[in-house]
Amino acid sequence: MQILNATTESSISSELSYLSADVAANAGSLTLENVQGFAANDYIVIERIGVETAELIKIASITGQILTLTDNVSFAHKKGIKIQKIAFNQRKFYSSSTKTGTYALLTSGTVDIEVDRPDGTFFEHTAGTSSLWYKATYYNETTDVETTLADAIATQGSGSNHYTSIYDIRKQAGFEDAFGILDEVISDYRQEAEDEFEGRIASRYSTPLSSKPKIGRQIVNLLAAGNLLIKEYGMEADIETSKSGARMLDRANELIEKIVAGTLQLIDENGSVVGMTGNQRASCSNTYVDSTSLKGELFNADTDPLIIWKDPDNPRS
Repeated sequence: MQILNATTESSISSELSYLSADVAANAGSLTLENVQGFAANDYIVIERIGVETAELIKIASITGQILTLTDNVSFAHKKGIKIQKIAFNQRKFYSSSTKTGTYALLTSGTVDIEVDRPDGTFFEHTAGTSSLWYKATYYNETTDVETTLADAIATQGSGSNHYTSIYDIRKQAGFEDAFGILDEVISDYRQEAEDEFEGRIASRYSTPLSSKPKIGRQIVNLLAAGNLLIKEYGMEADIETSKSGARMLDRANELIEKIVAGTLQLIDENGSVVGMTGNQRASCSNTYVDSTSLKGELFNADTDPLIIWKDPDNPRS
């Protein structure tokens, strides 16, 4: 079985307005401040994507500033709440045996976009395995328009391409409601953190790792969130926020150093040590101990009249 999550990207949202009056639960219409850009059969999201009470619903008709809906709303919504047009209402999940192979639509793989889930639309592939590759497209059920598979990003089963989700990084940084920071930006920080983590442990472990240990997820969260806080805010914008980011980076670096030193091992989901590289770093001391060290012939050359040596027992003399 494979658990899939398809992030709802901001690029599929367009026209924006706000409620001009409160809406009761089970209401069948909305009154907006501005209806420009909205039309019958358009899909809209009430509230911000990721909020627990967010709803995706279709417009049946528009009269003046009033949108009549095809279905009643499930929750009450306050005046001033964001209303945004969304180009699609469903996701389609596909799978292939190889990354560049032919992708087939999964059984029951067409599902409604879950706008109330911050980490995206959920799909459970009961027959899925970690060797399969997956893609997800957007689909408009009314217009029958679907984004192309060629534009979809291929992801292997078991989430093996990434250590953590974009939402987990948002949560680590305290940015669950920071809608101005796009998922695409956080994705870049995630990739940077994953590259840094695997690059630094490559002296001890064979990378890319065969599985994603939980400690790796924690480290990537700390690295990505720490850099996000520092680079998006900066010391001048918010010193305390930037310090918080620095503390996250310090903790991540501490854990990585323990892994490289061998005092902290990477364990997979079965409790086994993740595959290690055949080459290991070694350390030694350069402390000179007179009672156990052999000085060798070089330090016995004091009898040669052409060579002037310092006293080997007092090399700084």
